[in-house]
Amino acid sequence: MNNIAIILALLLAPCLALASTHVPELLRGLIGISLVFIFTGLGHFMKTAAMVQMLPPWVPMRKPMVYASGVFELIAAVAILIPVLSHWTGTVLCVFLFLILPSNIYAALQRVDFGGHGAGPVYLLVRVPLQLLLIGWTYWFAVRR
Repeated sequence: MNNIAIILALLLAPCLALASTHVPELLRGLIGISLVFIFTGLGHFMKTAAMVQMLPPWVPMRKPMVYASGVFELIAAVAILIPVLSHWTGTVLCVFLFLILPSNIYAALQRVDFGGHGAGPVYLLVRVPLQLLLIGWTYWFAVRR
């Protein structure tokens, strides 16, 4: 469950820490998204074996897929901060977040000992709302405008 707390802190910290500055709210929200995807993207390289376990055995090339999605998340973390790319990147991230939700459900049902999934199905009571929050946040700050 520590990962949930870290993700929430990374998402909210720029909004709170920079609230009294001249940094626009939109940019503060985008920085939060960027920090979340830097954290999760790096996790694909630091915890590869655990990430592979989050995918069902029938998924082909699980390890390369974990690496590829890590690269994708790191690129998206940068692209979301580039004004001409942020709308498109936000749209792609919303779709991505929706598409990876089944892997989180699978991992919780299989009690994969990584990121809180070991708690089993009860973890989904936290994980699914977090995923929806990330989709909503990304939509609000990157896509909506």
